[in-house]
Amino acid sequence: MAIEDIFRALEEQADEECRMILEGAKAQAKAIEEEAREEAKRIRDRRVEVADASVRARAQHLLNAARLENRKATAAAKDSGVEGVFSEAGRQLAALHDTPEYERIFHRLAEEALNGVEGDVVVRVSPADAQLAVATLTDLGRKGEVEADLDTSGGVTVVSNGGTVIRRNTFEDRIHKARPLVQSRISETLFA
Repeated sequence: MAIEDIFRALEEQADEECRMILEGAKAQAKAIEEEAREEAKRIRDRRVEVADASVRARAQHLLNAARLENRKATAAAKDSGVEGVFSEAGRQLAALHDTPEYERIFHRLAEEALNGVEGDVVVRVSPADAQLAVATLTDLGRKGEVEADLDTSGGVTVVSNGGTVIRRNTFEDRIHKARPLVQSRISETLFA
């Protein structure tokens, strides 16, 4: 074997080793690249998952806030509707003052307020009802003083025993007393 054959054999062996090193490096690079792709996909999937959870949480929060606002608006509308019914009842009762039936109604309210009250009384009424109150006391055979200082659309307040017993029987008081009893029925009727 000549020296040239030895060099050629060494060169071929070196080429073969280089080729094997390159193939090994390429395979290792390909494995690293694939691993990097998989890691990037895991990171991307995790970020998408976190973003999705964040978006879902924000959407749920907005939905809950919208539902709460809707409930508040509905409750406010219901309250307004019910309040409107009571306001209209108050207006209609106040309108009775100018009707022929008012004298009979006033007489009945005064009679209820005076029922069971002993002794002299002070009957407080609106200035428009002062004469009617005097006539009603006389008609009922009761002694008492009439004070025309009450701010009411109709009815009476009876004070006895030096102010220790007070009986209110005005239109406004009747509405106030009836409110807890009929408020839910009004709401059901309006919003059923």
